[in-house]
This record gives sequence, structure tokens and C-alpha cells, in this order.
Amino acid sequence: MTSPTDGGDASAARRRTLRQATLHLVLGVVILDAVAMGLYYALHIATGPDRTRTIFVAVWTFATAVTVAFLLKRVRMARLVTRRPVKR
Repeated sequence: MTSPTDGGDASAARRRTLRQATLHLVLGVVILDAVAMGLYYALHIATGPDRTRTIFVAVWTFATAVTVAFLLKRVRMARLVTRRPVKR
């Protein structure tokens, strides 16, 4: 059993926060890609003109980059918190 002074619970909480932030990053990209692919085929962009496909892919790429940047910032913040030494 861990005592309140050894930081066991705090360490577990920080690891859980890091895992959760990483999971949100992965799920955010997967959901964005699933929606984009669904729209790509549902709106018949795959069979549309080259210009339409190029614009769609450019917007999709930009949306992915913004999503990754935003969610990766959360992962980095969670990681920095996990690296701080526990005060005793």
C-alpha cells in the first residue's frame, strides 16, 4: 500500500492523464479521417473533377494538421506534468 507522502497516487494520476491525452489525440485523428472519408465518397468527390478533389484533400490535410497540433499540445502538457519530480 502506498502512503500519501510517496506520490504513488499522484504518479498514477499523471500517467492516467498522459494516457488519456494520447488516446484523445489518436481518436481525434481517427474520427476526423472517418468523417472526411465518408464525405469524400458520399459527396462523390472521388469521381468529381480534379480541382474539387485537390481542394477537398487540402482542406482535409489542413484540418488534420490543426487537430494534431491542438491535441499534441495537450499531450505535451500532460507529459511535462509527469516529468516533474514529486515533492517530499
